[in-house]
Amino acid sequence: MIGRSGAHESSETALTGYKIAYPVVSSNGARTAFSGVGAGKRIVYLAVDDAVCLNDSSHPVPNRMCKCGFYCFHLRDAARDLTSAPENSGAVVIEVAASGRYRRHELGLRYARQRVRRVWMGPCRCGWAAEVFVHTAEGRAGWCQLTPSCRDCAQGHPVLTGASFAALSGERGLTVSGDDSPLRHFEHPHDGTGDQNTAGVDRRGCAHGRDGRDHHGCAGADGTALVDAEFAVLHARIDELQAELDHLLHQE
Repeated sequence: MIGRSGAHESSETALTGYKIAYPVVSSNGARTAFSGVGAGKRIVYLAVDDAVCLNDSSHPVPNRMCKCGFYCFHLRDAARDLTSAPENSGAVVIEVAASGRYRRHELGLRYARQRVRRVWMGPCRCGWAAEVFVHTAEGRAGWCQLTPSCRDCAQGHPVLTGASFAALSGERGLTVSGDDSPLRHFEHPHDGTGDQNTAGVDRRGCAHGRDGRDHHGCAGADGTALVDAEFAVLHARIDELQAELDHLLHQE
């Protein structure tokens, strides 16, 4: 994930790193935490926690002959880039203070202990900046997975604010905020600039406004916009295939 491994080191001074994770809340609502992505998705860790090795509990973490340990990048942008992958949808970017044993890699660290300092919520599924967390249908025993959402898309669902998520983490000083930097060049359709959108787009950007939309994104209740987009892609692919066929026929 983060390049070639370097020599083993140890540090009592915190080293800053960035990673992505899924926010989770305990099934009784008393504690918030995080779970990893990919293979690490089965592991839940607290805001302050030590890495464990699931393969061999007898060796120290991280170990040169094993892939155990927490992972982080040196740069926040490198972590944010991972949230664009479909399989990481709903993941947040977190800043960590890494300490203890660690191995330095080209792009980041593999380390033993971490404290989560800050959480950035990515955009809501509708595309605009997230403000709260809502439950998803996913999770693991004892923990329910959360996903960032704008307040419009969260209507009708129980929500957890960033401040509440931070308080329930048990870590004083942890902050949670929206990360709207990917939207910095975008404009709301009714912010007074550009042409007014007449297709029923409200000021939050949801394609069918507050009434009659589903609460999991911006596709209309009848799915018209999605179907139109799929047809456009299909026709474009047909045109490509036709062009390839014409080219082959002219070669004969």
